[in-house]
Amino acid sequence: MTSEDEIDLISKLKSGDERAFNKIYEIFHARVYNFSLKLLPNAEEAAEILQRVFVALWEQRNQIDPAKPIGAYLFSIAKYMVYAEFKQLVYRKAALEDLAGKSTVLRELTKDEVLYNELVHVLKTFIDRLPEKRKEIFTLSRFEGLSYKEIADRLDISENTVDTQIRRALDFVRTEFSNYFS
Repeated sequence: MTSEDEIDLISKLKSGDERAFNKIYEIFHARVYNFSLKLLPNAEEAAEILQRVFVALWEQRNQIDPAKPIGAYLFSIAKYMVYAEFKQLVYRKAALEDLAGKSTVLRELTKDEVLYNELVHVLKTFIDRLPEKRKEIFTLSRFEGLSYKEIADRLDISENTVDTQIRRALDFVRTEFSNYFS
């Protein structure tokens, strides 16, 4: 096709001539499809791009410059659409990875929570085995957050006694944990 024929065809297309559109489609559809197929992973996506390119051609026909080759215009549209498709694929992949990552995090949190609950249960069984007064002092310190002075005042004992009882409780718990996990 000569450049004069192409200019005439584009002018007719711009005026809404469907036969001119069909002629352009007939000339370029295979090349646009093959171009898209080289860049995309499958034939269905390439066919989708082909269809979208020619829909865009028809919708934007008034903006076409008859002095420029129509093939370059079509390949420019196709390249843009393939790029947009890749961009969508990247976003979808990132979203899926993010979702999968959250799922992994949730699974890890669930595992951590189960492990934590098991450790708390084991700790409570160790604490239950402490002598009654030591257990009370340890519980006030570690679970109620009282200071040594507050515990001493509440139980009417010296702070030194509180310190000694908590150290003994901690030694016992450490030893029991060590035995439990060995």
